[in-house]
Amino acid sequence: MTALDTTAATPAQLGALKWLRNRNRDGVFVGPGQVLLAAGERAGVMRGTWSALEKLGLVERYNKKRLRVTKAGMAIDVASVREAESAE
Repeated sequence: MTALDTTAATPAQLGALKWLRNRNRDGVFVGPGQVLLAAGERAGVMRGTWSALEKLGLVERYNKKRLRVTKAGMAIDVASVREAESAE
């Protein structure tokens, strides 16, 4: 997948990517369910979605519990994508 090819990502994955990009592009997994917390908000997205985005190279894990958007993830145009909802 190239940085601008979104055909491999599902609409739900792109919505999750947009959610994280709109919240400082960085988050931390918290709690027993390992929900992503970014900019004080809990993502309404399953952890498997983040794993799929990681396999596509659009996000990366670091320091064991943290997740951030990669340069490839920032290169995708998500302007017309519906953002995933927060869990709160």
